[in-house]
Amino acid sequence: MGELDRKSWYMVATDSRTLLKELARQSADADPRDAGLDTWELLMEMIGRGETAEECSGDFDDLILKEWALERLTDRGDDDGDGGLGLGSIERLIGMVMSSKKEGKEGAGAEEMSGGGVVTEGALLRAGSMDRSPFLLSNQEYHKSVVLVISDDEYLTVGVLLNRPAAKGLEMEIVNEASGGKRRKVTVPLLYGGQYAVKGQSPLLWLHCSDDLRSAEVGSPFGDAVKGIFKCSQDEATRAISAGVAKPDDFLVVSGVSVWTKGDALVGGGGMMGELPPSGLEGEVDAGRFEVVGPDRVNDVWRALQRQEVVTKLNLVQNLALAGEAWRAGTVASEAREGLTEITATEGIGEGYDEEGDGDEYVHDSDTRVADLSDTALRSWVATFLLGAPSLGS
Repeated sequence: MGELDRKSWYMVATDSRTLLKELARQSADADPRDAGLDTWELLMEMIGRGETAEECSGDFDDLILKEWALERLTDRGDDDGDGGLGLGSIERLIGMVMSSKKEGKEGAGAEEMSGGGVVTEGALLRAGSMDRSPFLLSNQEYHKSVVLVISDDEYLTVGVLLNRPAAKGLEMEIVNEASGGKRRKVTVPLLYGGQYAVKGQSPLLWLHCSDDLRSAEVGSPFGDAVKGIFKCSQDEATRAISAGVAKPDDFLVVSGVSVWTKGDALVGGGGMMGELPPSGLEGEVDAGRFEVVGPDRVNDVWRALQRQEVVTKLNLVQNLALAGEAWRAGTVASEAREGLTEITATEGIGEGYDEEGDGDEYVHDSDTRVADLSDTALRSWVATFLLGAPSLGS
């Protein structure tokens, strides 16, 4: 009864023959892209709830449902399946890989295992810039995201999101050595890096991209990226700030990691949660879902990332704008790679439907651009999962 009490559903009594007759009439010329909304609105009218239906007609939920119908109820969708790795399986896999690295197994062999592709440790990527975001219906946090690869081998690619500020910060006490030990407290924004954690390692990853800090030997590079983004410990960061070598905003602090698995032999599935290609993040680049940020653009991306703040109800829109600025600061390292695939205009809906009337730019039978809906979906994800205020999402 909980769903009924929350008015998520309405309970009605009707003659089944009458209902089936009406459903049959509606389905005779129904366009699957309408997602059955016309039928629902008619039934709501029949039970005296027409005004309620009209109030929410064409809202965010309706638009998402239409995009879901386009993807799942027509021939346009990809047959990716959903038999992927469970949460526990991926966490065990992360532990296995990280343990092997601790034992020194990566070395020259890791470079060989990773295939020598464009996605290597220390690489900076951004979500693809295709008009129809591949992250509209799932994994919305990756829409217009910036990702740093921190590990890549034959089993999986591990990365962290850099433009998803969380709703809390890390409070630090800094001792200013130049002023005779004067203490002050500063708050550094925490960034949501992904839904997984690496057991046995610090839950927080400290990063910097400063020439001065590299020269001072603060931290170490990821792989061979000696001029890229560095990792360091909190103690190293605190000492550098206390000594006046760095400022708090020279660092990004990330909690959690994201994972892209490789190979169908891994516990019955490949890709992230079974929805992505079984070739790690490299496969995502090949599919156009992610792009490699050129080395000459890394500093521009970093400067935009440094301006992010702890997300609040008041600065949600501002933080999303900064996240978008960081994403736009990156460019594809080269022209479109050979074999790059794109999500094209609507295909194979079936005979009798106008497949060209809406084009692929707008949600079916609406004046809402799919690109704008994708931005709203990201905002809804951030508001719900990072801020805990879903009402601010749309």
